Amino acid sequence: MEKAVSGTKMFEADISAAAGISEAFAGADSVVHLAARNHVLKETARDPLAEYRRVNVEGTRNVVRAASSSGVKCFVHLSSVKAMGEESKNILDEESPCAPKTPYGISKLESEEVVRAEATRTGMRAVILRLPMAYGPRNKGNLPRMIRWADRGFPFPLFQPDNLRSMVYVENVVAGIMAVLKNPPAGVSTCIVKDKEDCSTRAVYSAICRELGKTPRFLSIPELAVRLGGVLSEDFQKVAGSFRVSSARFEKEFGFTPPHSLEEGIARTVRWYLDSAH
Repeated sequence: MEKAVSGTKMFEADISAAAGISEAFAGADSVVHLAARNHVLKETARDPLAEYRRVNVEGTRNVVRAASSSGVKCFVHLSSVKAMGEESKNILDEESPCAPKTPYGISKLESEEVVRAEATRTGMRAVILRLPMAYGPRNKGNLPRMIRWADRGFPFPLFQPDNLRSMVYVENVVAGIMAVLKNPPAGVSTCIVKDKEDCSTRAVYSAICRELGKTPRFLSIPELAVRLGGVLSEDFQKVAGSFRVSSARFEKEFGFTPPHSLEEGIARTVRWYLDSAH
């Protein structure tokens, strides 16, 4: 279905059904594929992996095939570092073995394989961008939960006080995509895009509290108690643990430097939260 918004054509299509996608791509030189099933806070599917595959794998297959058949020259596929795993003691890069642990991560790795196969078959240029935890205004996920937690004045539970995590602000993602579109490489490339510096959960929560005008408070919990007793929810464990990736390849190949800092990204996200909450 086609819509017109501010002079720009807008199309609505179900990627898992394929209908209407080729019409949207008519005349396009490049396609940026972000549509996916993610951030399912309360899973209701009887078979989550099958549902993730229906959208993220088969849907991506429909999109990339429609793009290649429409003569698109460059296909940018947004993936996730969850295709590589959930946590690691080492800094991972594009050459690290992939061992996804969740249905979402498995489906994203399989979606990458679909893009590589179709692009290789047709000669279309393709760039797969793996993102760590993305944050910014209107984004769902763990950071808005942390903001709500801080706004209520709750202490944040820590079981790895010196943990480090890679994150990426949405406007840094946009800047990375634009860098690809300006000079797409030949063949198929896989790159990681992230903020310039990794940060601890303590630093993130403290930055959030500063923007809210609150004093950050933390609750130390022994890691063994967390592992054995399930003291923290799975979501809190994800942001409180360590998971680092390297974007050195992307920065070198595209001459890219993330234009926005963590502090700037969190400040804008908190302001959006405050505006939307009142």
